[in-house]
Amino acid sequence: VATLAAGRSVHPVGDTEYGTVTFSVDEGAEFITYGPPSREFRPADEASRLAWASPYVAVPAVLGHGEDADGYRWLHRTGLPGVSAAAEEWRQRPETAVPELGAALRRFHDRVPAADCPWEWSITGRVSQLPNGAYAFNCWPALDEVVCHGDARTSHFLLDSDGHCVGYLGLARLGVGDRWADLAAALQGLSSTDGDGWRDAFLAGYGIALDTHKLEFYSRLWNAAY
Repeated sequence: VATLAAGRSVHPVGDTEYGTVTFSVDEGAEFITYGPPSREFRPADEASRLAWASPYVAVPAVLGHGEDADGYRWLHRTGLPGVSAAAEEWRQRPETAVPELGAALRRFHDRVPAADCPWEWSITGRVSQLPNGAYAFNCWPALDEVVCHGDARTSHFLLDSDGHCVGYLGLARLGVGDRWADLAAALQGLSSTDGDGWRDAFLAGYGIALDTHKLEFYSRLWNAAY
């Protein structure tokens, strides 16, 4: 991290349960995430997807990625304006943040072209990676195909001071799948921080009616995998 920062100011801004730490460089001009190898931290996948998605939505530019001599991985990217929607200031203003999160996910699905996407986030691919219990996903709902964000939790949306989404993070799983695969992950993450009472506001912001069957199916699939 010190080498990549090249003498500029560095301070940690977040960590994860799987061992990565993200550092702000030069007061947010750049960010470096560093940590041990894991299924959750995949800098090469993140880098390729960020580069591909950049013509369609606001995402960071990748400055580099790799592994050190101990096998630890790193991802170096530019900063974006705004702060994480999971920040306390937005948790205190869910009436503004939650509908915008729904609208921001809809914009992502509308703008990123599924026909051109080289990756998938399909039921088949996700079930094939489950260590056990794949039999529980043998009755699949009809597909409503979009390019999924792949990890549409609150922390991966950046909001400006007015509460408008100005960028997306965390695209290592981006791929073609059903829009409810993203909606289920987003609503599950939302309920863990803001309570189930904001589900309707999120779906209204997205512009879709609740599909209880798809929500239950993709919530189970998310929980089985992650």
